[in-house]
Amino acid sequence: MERGFTLFELIIVIAIIGIVSVVVVPNFSSWRAQSAVNNATKALMSHLKQARVTALAENRNVSVIFAADSYTFDADPGGTCGLCKPQQVPYSTFSSHLTMTPTTTLTFTSRGTANANTITVTSGGFSHALVINIIGRAYEQ
Repeated sequence: MERGFTLFELIIVIAIIGIVSVVVVPNFSSWRAQSAVNNATKALMSHLKQARVTALAENRNVSVIFAADSYTFDADPGGTCGLCKPQQVPYSTFSSHLTMTPTTTLTFTSRGTANANTITVTSGGFSHALVINIIGRAYEQ
């Protein structure tokens, strides 16, 4: 008795693998984009809350500057902040296709207030909006 696979059995297995991959690959790509948006949103929300707390605790302005490919937490836009500890967060950390709009500067004052704005995090058709109100509270919309 010979052992092994027939050509017909091999073709059936390859066809099944092909069908499964056609179903799984688009879902995986979609999941990656959604995961990138979720992770970036959580990281940004954490930095925004930390910026507000730092501004209140250290009685100084704390800025978060958004650029085309990264944002900088605790930035020093005027070059006069001796206490600032800038941390640049590249969007590529989360996904090569991630964007945050608009490119602007959010500044939390020593009283915890901020210039109101909405930051939209987008990747692969998924997006989340973070709203920063005038009293400095950040929340997901």
